Parts: sequence; C-alpha cells; structure tokens
Amino acid sequence: MSTGPTIGILGTFADANVGDDAGPTALLHHLGRLIPDAEFVLFCRFPAVAQERFAVPAFPVQRRPRGQTRSWQPPPGLVESFSQEAPNESAGWRAWARAIPPLRFAVRAARATAGVLRQVPAEVRFLWQGYRRLRNVDLLLMAGSNPIFDFFGGYWGYPYTMWKWTTLARLTGTRVAFVSVGAGPIVSRRSGRLLARVLRRAHYVSFRDEGSRRLMREHGFTGPASVYPDLAHGLPFTPSRPSPRATRLRVGVNPMIVYHGVFWPVADRERYRRYIETLAALIAELERDGHEVFLYGTQKDDAVPAEEIQGALRTAFPGATVPDYHPPESVEGLLRLCSSADLLVTTRFHGAVFGIMTLRPTLAICYQGKTREVLEAAGLGEFAVDFESVSLSRLRPAFDRLRGRRDEIAGTLERHARRMRAELAAQDATMAAMLAGPRDRAAAPRPVTAG
Repeated sequence: MSTGPTIGILGTFADANVGDDAGPTALLHHLGRLIPDAEFVLFCRFPAVAQERFAVPAFPVQRRPRGQTRSWQPPPGLVESFSQEAPNESAGWRAWARAIPPLRFAVRAARATAGVLRQVPAEVRFLWQGYRRLRNVDLLLMAGSNPIFDFFGGYWGYPYTMWKWTTLARLTGTRVAFVSVGAGPIVSRRSGRLLARVLRRAHYVSFRDEGSRRLMREHGFTGPASVYPDLAHGLPFTPSRPSPRATRLRVGVNPMIVYHGVFWPVADRERYRRYIETLAALIAELERDGHEVFLYGTQKDDAVPAEEIQGALRTAFPGATVPDYHPPESVEGLLRLCSSADLLVTTRFHGAVFGIMTLRPTLAICYQGKTREVLEAAGLGEFAVDFESVSLSRLRPAFDRLRGRRDEIAGTLERHARRMRAELAAQDATMAAMLAGPRDRAAAPRPVTAG
C-alpha cells in the first residue's frame, strides 16, 4: 500500500478539446517526477475517456445523462443550422401561452420546480460519492484550461461545479490549488460572485494570464494570486526550429466555431460567414503563391468550420487546391501537426499556445483577449488580429510580415519557450512543497482568504 500523497486533478480535460489535455499531461509528468511515490486521481466530465488517455483512475466531476460517456461529436456534413429558416412557431397553444406573461411565468416556474425536485436525490447521492472520493486526496489541483466561467452552461455549469468541489474539499480537509487557470467569459454577476467565493477558499491561486486575474478582481476576488503560463508550456517536449525553406512553405490553418449557431452561445451568422470566407480567400491566395496549406483543429467541433472552408473554396475559387483537414487525437498528435508546419494561422487559444511552444511563427485571429495576451507575451503582438475586424486585407499583410521575419521570430520563440518552462517548473515545485511533511487528515488546513 502506498504511503505517498494522493493528488487529484480536476478540470475540463478528456473532453472534446485536445488542447485542454495538455494541463493534466504536464502535471502528471512533472509532479510524478518531483514526488515519485505520489498517486493520482482525475476528476472530469468523462472519466472513462480520462482513464483511457492518461491511465489514471478517474471519476465524474458532474452528473451526466444516463448513457453519455463521451462528448457529443458533430455528424459529418453538418452546416450552419442557423442559416436555415427558423420553424414557424406562431401557431398552437404554446404560442398562445407565451403571449400571456403571467401564464408564461407560471409555466416556467412549475417546470423549474419539477426539474429541481427530480434532481435533488441524484445530486445528494453524487455529493456523497464525491465526499468519499476526496477523503483520501491530499491536494486537489484545479488545473487549466478554463474552469472559471459561465459562458457555456450558465450558473449551474462550472460556477456551481467549482463551488461544490471546494465545499467537499473543505469537509474532507483536502488542500485546494487553482493552477494556471483561465477565467471568463463570465456573463452573470451572480456567477462571478460565486466564483470569487470559490477562489477565496483555495490555498493557492494562479491564473494563466493577467486578463483572467483582472476579471476575477472585478468580480470581488482580492486574495493572493500569481500569473503563470498556461500549463501546456510545460509539456515534456523538446521543440526544434522550422527547416530553412526559401519559397514553398507548409502552412497550418486552425479554424474555430466562433459565433456558430449550433455550438456558440451567441450566434451571429454574418460574422461567422465573413470569417469562413476570409480564411477561404487567404488559403486560395497562399495556394496560388505556391505554399502548401493544411487545416487542423484542437477541438472536435473544428471539423465543421473546416468543412465549410473547403466548401467555400470549391464554390468561390474553383481552381484552388482544397486542403485536407487533420484532426489530432492526442496532445502528441497536435504537437506533431504544429511541428510539421513552417507557419501557423490559428484561432483557438491553444492553437496559439501550441504554435509558440513548437517555435512556429504564428498569426492569430483573436476571438478573446486571452489569445492576444499569449502572442504579446511571446513578442508577436503585431500578429494578433481581432476576430471582429478579420478580413483578407488585414490577414494577408500580417502573414507576409510573419513570413519575412520567420527566422528571427523562431529564435525569439525559443528563448520565450525556455522562460515559460522555467516559470512553470517553479510553480510545480510550489505544488510539491504543499505536500511536504507527514500526512494529517485529522484537521482541515486553513484556506487562503481575501485580504
């Protein structure tokens, strides 16, 4: 029987987003090296997937619908459903009921009450199971990528989930650390207040960017908090510079489902269509100039915009070569894809992170400020283009500047990557120090509170 500490890792990994798997991959490697007798346990939405990927015991962080063991995957050929005409719901008793405000409120209240009553027994059982699983965990790491938000799932999504697990940790005397976490978007003030309360319970808090720390300050968190790089920068990976090709370059383009009506909480058909058409036009020009282009994703849903870009190329640029789409199945696969390119054009946050850590000059279309911060920290701020102003007239000149300076930029990224790894190594040592000394489950440690 092991006498070493037990470390739990909780987060959004083992789901649809391969980039999010970088966090536990790095933590398992480095903490396993620093604490050889440590045992690990994972908490995530799909424990069966986590056990398969990481070969570590895993448990659910939330209750899932019966039979759902993996994240939903978009079917082949799915297009923008919001580009179709909405069904006519003006007729029938439902429309009549919606037209009467008091009746509409009563129906919603009745449905909500019935839903809560059905969920309470199952949630109580789940909380008891979570308590029992945490009793033997010495340190619970809330790992990146982004568990501090309500943009997907609302108040009862991750805000409640974080509150639930930090409450259980208090009851079991388990130390809690938020490690290089992202924060936002936070839509509801109620969510923000709850998340600030959750952070006050932690024994250690670090954010992966200044924007995340600033956001939680705005929502009332005033406790100690550092800023460390995203955990992906600490992956056990030795990058190499791109080969010094003169003319024909291999370019990876990473699309994303931003503003898509099926996947995104805020749908905007025109913004999404402009984005797809702009990337298609850029790819057509790069192919025409002799470059080799491929599409890749970091999340399963990226297959949808990739398919739509391919369709736009066939329609608007009949003579252009349509690039293949490469969906990586693992962190290692994503590293190989990025390393195979000479330059990258990314949209997803981890697309930018992986571009930088593989030393690939990267042009990013920034749908949130976090991506811009990553590029600015690496000295690539001039190659960050806001999603709201994306156009071929902005992307192509930025790409040409990036191409012209790619040897210089690769050297800058090499120095930056070393610095990021060193900073994360210091944070890993801090996590290991939290477990120093004999195990004592008799008394709960006192959490850091707001100053």
